[in-house]
Amino acid sequence: MQRDSIDRKDRLYETFAAALAVLDADHREPDRWEEECLSYALGAMACGMYLVAEVELAAFKRPLAERSPEVLAALAAKPARFTKAMLRHGLDYVQQHYGQRQGVDDVPSALAAGQRDFQSSLTAPR
Repeated sequence: MQRDSIDRKDRLYETFAAALAVLDADHREPDRWEEECLSYALGAMACGMYLVAEVELAAFKRPLAERSPEVLAALAAKPARFTKAMLRHGLDYVQQHYGQRQGVDDVPSALAAGQRDFQSSLTAPR
């Protein structure tokens, strides 16, 4: 694995842990927006989709006044799914089981191509 990929992954793990620390400092569980962002970021990190994880972690920090009212309403209609403890456990799991990215030869070519296409679509101009 290239050094910049390892650094990026480590930075994501640190950012995720810092987000949990913010919640700890506030003595609260994540609100539905924060929970959604953190759970998506965790899944993205597990899949090696680091750009997606970065986007979700950035969205976690978005002030309440800057969050989409439509998204907030949709989230309010859904039950909470993850606690801080569950998210922290998920981070530990991802770090232990996905800390070393698979080699290119270990990933099916169709999956690797799909990941590249998806990541490219996120950075494409609209």
